[in-house]
Amino acid sequence: MDTAALIIRDVSLGYQSLEVVSRISLDLKNQELVCLLGPSGCGKSSLLRAIAGFQPLSSGEIWLSDRLLSSISWSVPPEERRVGMVFQDIALFPHLSVEANIGFGLADWSELNRRERINALLSLIGLEGLGPRYPHELSGGQQQRVALARAMAPKPNLLLLDEPFSGLDTELRGRLASEVRTILKSDGICALLVTHDQREAFDFADRIAVMSDGRISQIDTPFNLYHEPKNRFVAHFVGQGETVNAIIHGPRSVKSPLGILSTDQDLPYPLNTPVQLFLRPDDLIHDDSSDYLAKLVRKHFRGAHHLYEVQLDSGVVLGCFAPSHHNHEIGEQIGVRLDVEHLVVFPLDLKEEGSANVHIEQPF
Repeated sequence: MDTAALIIRDVSLGYQSLEVVSRISLDLKNQELVCLLGPSGCGKSSLLRAIAGFQPLSSGEIWLSDRLLSSISWSVPPEERRVGMVFQDIALFPHLSVEANIGFGLADWSELNRRERINALLSLIGLEGLGPRYPHELSGGQQQRVALARAMAPKPNLLLLDEPFSGLDTELRGRLASEVRTILKSDGICALLVTHDQREAFDFADRIAVMSDGRISQIDTPFNLYHEPKNRFVAHFVGQGETVNAIIHGPRSVKSPLGILSTDQDLPYPLNTPVQLFLRPDDLIHDDSSDYLAKLVRKHFRGAHHLYEVQLDSGVVLGCFAPSHHNHEIGEQIGVRLDVEHLVVFPLDLKEEGSANVHIEQPF
């Protein structure tokens, strides 16, 4: 076997006759932070349970640090896997202090080493001096950090996090995901996070595996997932965006309702092939000085910016970002301009379009 920390090879999982994970392969490097991102029911939590030893495999193998954990004929008990787990419900012991909670899994350590590890973790999670307190005396974010420290305390070879921030408010979730990343990197722990929240995944992970219907649709860095999605599901799940019909105009260009658009890479389609162009709100920018006008049909205030939905002369409606102080009214004609360097193009979905005959209206 190779030296990756976690190796998942051709793993399938099912409940009775229902397959929920289908032939997934995934490697985690030492000290790497990876996220399983996907909608409810896609199989991500089932895969996490299988790694922890709570779910038998239908096929494949799971290895950790060159040790076989699971196959269809072999399974190491959960308590012997050296895998830590942080759950959604935190589940701290209410009758134990913070330091007793953190040290719960260190019963076989010497008192000196146990105390040193607890103090080091209290410092790492930013709760120095709070060891004597009890869970009910802490905020939700502090409780979550204590749960993380308790799972980290025995120095597991792998840490699994099953939607641990879902009970917190949106702002705290984003901040805590980033803090947890820093803590895990500081302690050199390899970890796998399960979430359906894109922002959490971006704040936490070195790489993200986007799951759909029991399979991995794409695994990549957050930047590449956003800018170079491999299919429509990934494009729409990782951020907002709309598809518009287009035609391949050249090796690196398409003809679209927005005119002739060029990209920085060769497109894998013959000339005149009907395709769909995927555009995000940050590809179309509001610019009062632009000669190109579009009709504002909907707007969404986001604090630092507006997300405008604008209708082009062709009838196409696209998202468009604007600074929050540019507060235009519905129905107003506003200036827009393109800011596209890399085109995201998919084959035309004939089942959705009903025909491969795509007519491109006059550009705006």
